[in-house]
Amino acid sequence: MYISQIKILNPKDVSGWNEEIQNLNNYSFFHSVEWSQVLSQTYHYKPVYFCNFNQDKICAVIPAMEIRSKLTGNRLVSLPFSDFCEPLYNSIEESELLKETIFNYCNSNELRFMEFRTSETKFPFETENFRTDLRHILDISVDESILYKEFSDNTKRNIKSAIKENIQIEKDNSFEAMNLFYHLQCVTRKRHGLPPQPKSFFKKIFEHIISKNKGDLLFAKLDNKTLAGLMFFKIGSKVLYKFGASLLENLPKGANHLLIWEGIKLYQKSGFKEFDFGRTETNHEGLRRFKLGFGADERIIYTTRYDIQRKTFLPPETNTTGIHNKIFRKLPLTLLRFIGETIYKQMG
Repeated sequence: MYISQIKILNPKDVSGWNEEIQNLNNYSFFHSVEWSQVLSQTYHYKPVYFCNFNQDKICAVIPAMEIRSKLTGNRLVSLPFSDFCEPLYNSIEESELLKETIFNYCNSNELRFMEFRTSETKFPFETENFRTDLRHILDISVDESILYKEFSDNTKRNIKSAIKENIQIEKDNSFEAMNLFYHLQCVTRKRHGLPPQPKSFFKKIFEHIISKNKGDLLFAKLDNKTLAGLMFFKIGSKVLYKFGASLLENLPKGANHLLIWEGIKLYQKSGFKEFDFGRTETNHEGLRRFKLGFGADERIIYTTRYDIQRKTFLPPETNTTGIHNKIFRKLPLTLLRFIGETIYKQMG
Protein backbone atom coordinates (compact mmCIF):
# COMPACT_ATOMS: atom_id res chain seq x y z
CA MET A 1 0.00 0.00 0.00
CA TYR A 2 1.31 3.46 -0.97
CA ILE A 3 1.57 5.80 2.04
CA SER A 4 1.59 9.51 1.25
CA GLN A 5 4.05 11.66 3.18
CA ILE A 6 3.48 14.86 1.25
CA LYS A 7 4.49 18.08 2.95
CA ILE A 8 4.28 21.70 1.81
CA LEU A 9 7.62 23.43 2.44
CA ASN A 10 9.82 26.43 1.90
CA PRO A 11 13.18 25.03 0.70
CA LYS A 12 15.15 27.46 2.86
CA ASP A 13 13.79 25.59 5.88
CA VAL A 14 15.20 22.25 4.70
CA SER A 15 18.82 21.51 5.53
CA GLY A 16 20.75 20.22 2.52
CA TRP A 17 17.92 21.02 0.09
CA ASN A 18 20.13 21.24 -3.00
CA GLU A 19 21.85 17.96 -2.23
CA GLU A 20 18.47 16.27 -1.85
CA ILE A 21 17.26 17.70 -5.17
CA GLN A 22 20.34 16.47 -7.02
CA ASN A 23 19.42 12.89 -6.14
CA LEU A 24 16.31 13.21 -8.32
CA ASN A 25 16.17 12.82 -12.09
CA ASN A 26 15.77 15.95 -14.23
CA TYR A 27 16.73 18.39 -11.48
CA SER A 28 17.74 21.88 -12.59
CA PHE A 29 18.93 25.13 -11.10
CA PHE A 30 15.31 26.26 -10.99
CA HIS A 31 14.72 23.67 -8.26
CA SER A 32 17.47 25.16 -6.06
CA VAL A 33 17.02 27.00 -2.80
CA GLU A 34 18.95 29.96 -4.23
CA TRP A 35 16.46 30.50 -7.05
CA SER A 36 13.58 30.22 -4.59
CA GLN A 37 15.13 32.94 -2.44
CA VAL A 38 15.71 35.23 -5.43
CA LEU A 39 12.05 34.99 -6.48
CA SER A 40 10.51 35.21 -3.01
CA GLN A 41 12.69 38.06 -1.77
CA THR A 42 12.51 40.14 -4.97
CA TYR A 43 8.77 39.84 -5.60
CA HIS A 44 7.49 38.75 -2.16
CA TYR A 45 5.99 35.58 -3.57
CA LYS A 46 5.27 32.79 -1.13
CA PRO A 47 7.31 29.59 -1.78
CA VAL A 48 4.99 26.57 -1.80
CA TYR A 49 6.98 23.41 -2.55
CA PHE A 50 4.99 20.17 -2.59
CA CYS A 51 7.31 17.38 -1.44
CA ASN A 52 6.90 13.67 -0.90
CA PHE A 53 9.21 11.99 1.60
CA ASN A 54 10.47 8.47 1.98
CA GLN A 55 12.22 7.84 5.31
CA ASP A 56 13.01 11.56 5.72
CA LYS A 57 14.44 11.78 2.19
CA ILE A 58 12.77 13.83 -0.53
CA CYS A 59 11.62 11.49 -3.28
CA ALA A 60 9.38 13.90 -5.21
CA VAL A 61 8.96 17.66 -5.44
CA ILE A 62 6.91 20.20 -7.34
CA PRO A 63 8.21 23.73 -6.69
CA ALA A 64 5.69 26.57 -6.86
CA MET A 65 5.18 30.18 -5.86
CA GLU A 66 1.90 31.61 -4.63
CA ILE A 67 1.27 34.89 -6.46
CA ARG A 68 -1.42 37.30 -5.32
CA SER A 69 -2.31 40.18 -7.62
CA LYS A 70 -5.41 42.34 -8.03
CA LEU A 71 -4.39 42.93 -11.65
CA THR A 72 -3.56 39.42 -12.86
CA GLY A 73 -5.29 37.20 -10.32
CA ASN A 74 -4.27 34.90 -7.48
CA ARG A 75 -2.51 31.80 -8.72
CA LEU A 76 0.11 29.10 -8.20
CA VAL A 77 3.05 29.07 -10.63
CA SER A 78 5.79 26.48 -11.07
CA LEU A 79 7.88 28.62 -11.34
CA PRO A 80 7.67 32.33 -12.25
CA PHE A 81 10.45 33.77 -14.43
CA SER A 82 11.85 30.27 -14.94
CA ASP A 83 12.53 28.77 -18.36
CA PHE A 84 11.12 25.44 -17.18
CA CYS A 85 10.70 23.56 -13.91
CA GLU A 86 10.21 19.83 -14.08
CA PRO A 87 7.87 18.13 -11.59
CA LEU A 88 10.16 15.55 -10.02
CA TYR A 89 8.37 12.31 -9.19
CA ASN A 90 8.76 8.56 -9.71
CA SER A 91 5.34 7.16 -10.58
CA ILE A 92 1.86 8.01 -11.85
CA GLU A 93 0.46 7.15 -8.43
CA GLU A 94 2.81 9.62 -6.80
CA SER A 95 1.98 12.32 -9.36
CA GLU A 96 -1.76 11.88 -8.73
CA LEU A 97 -1.24 12.33 -4.98
CA LEU A 98 0.77 15.47 -5.62
CA LYS A 99 -1.87 16.78 -8.02
CA GLU A 100 -4.63 16.18 -5.46
CA THR A 101 -2.61 18.02 -2.81
CA ILE A 102 -2.08 20.96 -5.16
CA PHE A 103 -5.79 21.11 -6.05
CA ASN A 104 -6.74 21.11 -2.36
CA TYR A 105 -4.20 23.82 -1.60
CA CYS A 106 -5.46 26.06 -4.41
CA ASN A 107 -9.08 25.63 -3.33
CA SER A 108 -8.29 26.28 0.33
CA ASN A 109 -6.30 29.43 -0.50
CA GLU A 110 -8.69 30.76 -3.15
CA LEU A 111 -6.17 30.55 -5.98
CA ARG A 112 -7.87 30.82 -9.35
CA PHE A 113 -5.44 28.81 -11.49
CA MET A 114 -2.09 27.07 -11.58
CA GLU A 115 0.64 27.13 -14.20
CA PHE A 116 3.38 24.61 -15.00
CA ARG A 117 6.41 24.82 -17.30
CA THR A 118 7.86 21.42 -18.07
CA SER A 119 10.02 19.81 -20.76
CA GLU A 120 10.41 16.16 -19.80
CA THR A 121 6.79 15.52 -18.84
CA LYS A 122 3.29 16.94 -19.29
CA PHE A 123 2.35 16.76 -15.61
CA PRO A 124 -0.29 16.94 -14.32
CA PHE A 125 -2.66 16.63 -17.28
CA GLU A 126 -3.15 14.66 -20.46
CA THR A 127 -4.01 17.43 -22.89
CA GLU A 128 -2.70 19.19 -25.97
CA ASN A 129 -3.66 22.63 -24.70
CA PHE A 130 -0.07 23.80 -24.24
CA ARG A 131 2.06 26.74 -25.14
CA THR A 132 5.26 25.27 -26.57
CA ASP A 133 8.77 26.71 -26.50
CA LEU A 134 12.15 25.17 -27.17
CA ARG A 135 15.00 24.10 -24.93
CA HIS A 136 18.52 23.17 -26.07
CA ILE A 137 20.94 20.97 -24.11
CA LEU A 138 24.55 20.10 -24.90
CA ASP A 139 26.45 17.16 -23.42
CA ILE A 140 29.85 18.60 -22.37
CA SER A 141 31.16 15.45 -20.70
CA VAL A 142 33.45 14.80 -23.70
CA ASP A 143 36.72 16.44 -24.74
CA GLU A 144 36.47 19.99 -26.09
CA SER A 145 37.97 18.92 -29.43
CA ILE A 146 35.04 16.51 -29.89
CA LEU A 147 32.58 19.25 -28.95
CA TYR A 148 34.10 21.68 -31.46
CA LYS A 149 33.99 19.09 -34.21
CA GLU A 150 30.18 18.91 -33.89
CA PHE A 151 29.70 22.66 -34.31
CA SER A 152 28.17 23.89 -37.55
CA ASP A 153 30.49 25.44 -40.14
CA ASN A 154 28.87 28.83 -39.52
CA THR A 155 29.52 28.58 -35.77
CA LYS A 156 33.17 27.71 -36.36
CA ARG A 157 33.59 30.62 -38.80
CA ASN A 158 32.09 33.06 -36.31
CA ILE A 159 34.34 31.86 -33.48
CA LYS A 160 37.40 32.26 -35.71
CA SER A 161 36.26 35.75 -36.78
CA ALA A 162 35.89 36.87 -33.16
CA ILE A 163 39.34 35.56 -32.30
CA LYS A 164 40.78 37.34 -35.36
CA GLU A 165 39.09 40.57 -34.22
CA ASN A 166 40.96 40.15 -30.92
CA ILE A 167 37.79 39.99 -28.84
CA GLN A 168 38.71 39.09 -25.26
CA ILE A 169 36.53 37.02 -22.91
CA GLU A 170 36.73 37.69 -19.17
CA LYS A 171 34.97 36.23 -16.16
CA ASP A 172 34.11 38.82 -13.53
CA ASN A 173 31.84 37.98 -10.59
CA SER A 174 32.27 41.26 -8.72
CA PHE A 175 29.41 43.48 -7.58
CA GLU A 176 30.59 46.11 -10.06
CA ALA A 177 30.36 43.54 -12.85
CA MET A 178 26.77 42.76 -11.87
CA ASN A 179 25.93 46.47 -12.10
CA LEU A 180 27.51 46.54 -15.55
CA PHE A 181 25.51 43.48 -16.60
CA TYR A 182 22.31 45.12 -15.37
CA HIS A 183 23.06 48.17 -17.53
CA LEU A 184 23.60 45.90 -20.54
CA GLN A 185 20.28 44.21 -19.74
CA CYS A 186 18.46 47.56 -19.68
CA VAL A 187 19.94 48.53 -23.05
CA THR A 188 19.12 45.13 -24.56
CA ARG A 189 15.54 45.05 -23.29
CA LYS A 190 14.89 48.55 -24.63
CA ARG A 191 16.21 47.43 -28.02
CA HIS A 192 13.75 44.53 -27.93
CA GLY A 193 10.92 46.82 -26.89
CA LEU A 194 10.56 45.44 -23.35
CA PRO A 195 11.15 46.87 -19.85
CA PRO A 196 14.00 45.31 -17.84
CA GLN A 197 13.51 43.22 -14.74
CA PRO A 198 13.87 45.29 -11.52
CA LYS A 199 17.39 46.05 -10.35
CA SER A 200 16.49 44.38 -7.06
CA PHE A 201 16.09 41.10 -9.00
CA PHE A 202 19.72 41.28 -10.12
CA LYS A 203 20.87 42.34 -6.67
CA LYS A 204 19.27 39.20 -5.23
CA ILE A 205 20.87 37.09 -7.98
CA PHE A 206 24.22 38.53 -6.96
CA GLU A 207 23.53 37.98 -3.25
CA HIS A 208 22.31 34.39 -3.47
CA ILE A 209 23.96 33.07 -6.64
CA ILE A 210 26.93 34.94 -8.11
CA SER A 211 28.60 35.86 -4.80
CA LYS A 212 28.15 32.26 -3.55
CA ASN A 213 29.91 30.71 -6.58
CA LYS A 214 26.60 29.31 -7.82
CA GLY A 215 26.85 31.33 -11.03
CA ASP A 216 29.20 33.34 -13.24
CA LEU A 217 29.33 36.43 -15.43
CA LEU A 218 31.30 36.32 -18.70
CA PHE A 219 32.00 39.44 -20.74
CA ALA A 220 33.23 40.05 -24.28
CA LYS A 221 35.56 43.05 -24.62
CA LEU A 222 37.23 44.84 -27.51
CA ASP A 223 39.89 47.49 -26.93
CA ASN A 224 39.03 47.34 -23.21
CA LYS A 225 35.37 48.20 -23.90
CA THR A 226 32.66 45.76 -22.77
CA LEU A 227 30.44 44.72 -25.67
CA ALA A 228 28.30 41.89 -24.28
CA GLY A 229 27.82 39.62 -21.30
CA LEU A 230 26.33 36.26 -20.37
CA MET A 231 25.06 34.98 -17.02
CA PHE A 232 25.30 31.31 -16.03
CA PHE A 233 23.84 29.36 -13.09
CA LYS A 234 25.41 26.16 -11.70
CA ILE A 235 24.11 23.19 -9.73
CA GLY A 236 25.51 19.67 -9.45
CA SER A 237 26.84 18.61 -12.85
CA LYS A 238 24.69 21.11 -14.77
CA VAL A 239 25.21 24.67 -15.96
CA LEU A 240 22.45 26.92 -17.31
CA TYR A 241 22.83 29.91 -19.64
CA LYS A 242 20.15 32.19 -18.19
CA PHE A 243 20.68 35.75 -19.42
CA GLY A 244 22.51 37.45 -22.27
CA ALA A 245 22.89 41.17 -22.95
CA SER A 246 24.86 43.43 -25.26
CA LEU A 247 25.66 47.10 -25.70
CA LEU A 248 25.19 47.13 -29.45
CA GLU A 249 22.58 45.69 -31.79
CA ASN A 250 25.28 44.69 -34.28
CA LEU A 251 28.20 43.23 -32.37
CA PRO A 252 31.50 42.41 -34.06
CA LYS A 253 31.06 39.17 -35.96
CA GLY A 254 31.20 36.11 -33.75
CA ALA A 255 31.28 37.90 -30.38
CA ASN A 256 28.37 35.92 -28.94
CA HIS A 257 29.61 32.68 -30.50
CA LEU A 258 32.99 33.16 -28.81
CA LEU A 259 31.32 34.00 -25.49
CA ILE A 260 29.34 30.77 -25.56
CA TRP A 261 32.34 28.72 -26.69
CA GLU A 262 34.52 30.09 -23.88
CA GLY A 263 31.72 29.34 -21.45
CA ILE A 264 31.43 25.77 -22.70
CA LYS A 265 35.19 25.25 -22.37
CA LEU A 266 35.23 26.78 -18.88
CA TYR A 267 32.56 24.42 -17.58
CA GLN A 268 33.80 21.37 -19.47
CA LYS A 269 37.22 21.81 -17.82
CA SER A 270 35.52 22.29 -14.44
CA GLY A 271 33.85 18.87 -14.70
CA PHE A 272 30.28 19.85 -15.59
CA LYS A 273 28.38 17.37 -17.75
CA GLU A 274 25.42 19.34 -19.13
CA PHE A 275 25.26 22.80 -20.71
CA ASP A 276 21.69 24.08 -20.92
CA PHE A 277 21.00 26.94 -23.35
CA GLY A 278 17.63 27.65 -21.71
CA ARG A 279 14.32 28.58 -23.30
CA THR A 280 13.79 29.84 -26.84
CA GLU A 281 10.43 31.04 -28.15
CA THR A 282 9.40 29.12 -31.26
CA ASN A 283 9.19 32.28 -33.37
CA HIS A 284 12.82 33.21 -32.66
CA GLU A 285 14.30 31.15 -35.48
CA GLY A 286 17.60 33.01 -35.48
CA LEU A 287 18.22 32.25 -31.80
CA ARG A 288 17.19 28.64 -32.38
CA ARG A 289 19.72 28.25 -35.21
CA PHE A 290 22.38 29.90 -33.03
CA LYS A 291 21.93 27.28 -30.30
CA LEU A 292 21.62 24.35 -32.69
CA GLY A 293 24.89 25.48 -34.28
CA PHE A 294 26.71 24.30 -31.15
CA GLY A 295 25.38 20.76 -31.60
CA ALA A 296 22.75 21.07 -28.87
CA ASP A 297 19.88 18.61 -28.53
CA GLU A 298 16.46 20.23 -28.99
CA ARG A 299 13.51 19.57 -26.68
CA ILE A 300 10.06 21.06 -26.16
CA ILE A 301 8.95 23.10 -23.14
CA TYR A 302 5.24 22.83 -22.33
CA THR A 303 3.38 25.59 -20.47
CA THR A 304 -0.03 24.66 -19.05
CA ARG A 305 -2.55 26.85 -17.23
CA TYR A 306 -5.49 25.22 -15.47
CA ASP A 307 -8.49 26.95 -13.90
CA ILE A 308 -9.06 25.16 -10.58
CA GLN A 309 -12.65 26.23 -9.97
CA ARG A 310 -13.95 25.88 -13.53
CA LYS A 311 -11.84 22.77 -14.20
CA THR A 312 -10.89 24.07 -17.64
CA PHE A 313 -7.68 25.00 -19.41
CA LEU A 314 -6.77 28.65 -19.92
CA PRO A 315 -5.02 30.09 -22.98
CA PRO A 316 -1.31 29.57 -22.30
CA GLU A 317 -0.05 32.20 -24.72
CA THR A 318 2.06 35.07 -23.43
CA ASN A 319 2.42 37.95 -25.85
CA THR A 320 5.99 39.29 -25.85
CA THR A 321 5.64 40.84 -29.30
CA GLY A 322 3.15 43.44 -30.45
CA ILE A 323 2.48 47.16 -30.69
CA HIS A 324 3.78 47.63 -27.14
CA ASN A 325 7.31 46.83 -28.36
CA LYS A 326 7.31 49.90 -30.63
CA ILE A 327 6.12 52.08 -27.75
CA PHE A 328 8.70 50.75 -25.28
CA ARG A 329 11.55 51.26 -27.76
CA LYS A 330 10.82 54.98 -27.79
CA LEU A 331 10.78 55.39 -24.00
CA PRO A 332 13.85 56.51 -22.00
CA LEU A 333 15.68 53.88 -19.95
CA THR A 334 14.70 55.53 -16.65
CA LEU A 335 11.00 55.20 -17.49
CA LEU A 336 11.42 51.62 -18.72
CA ARG A 337 13.14 50.72 -15.45
CA PHE A 338 10.24 52.23 -13.49
CA ILE A 339 7.75 50.22 -15.57
CA GLY A 340 9.76 47.06 -14.94
CA GLU A 341 9.79 47.74 -11.20
CA THR A 342 6.01 48.08 -11.34
CA ILE A 343 4.74 45.33 -13.63
CA TYR A 344 6.96 42.26 -13.24
CA LYS A 345 5.67 41.37 -9.79
CA GLN A 346 2.16 41.25 -11.26
CA MET A 347 3.21 39.17 -14.28
CA GLY A 348 5.03 36.32 -12.50
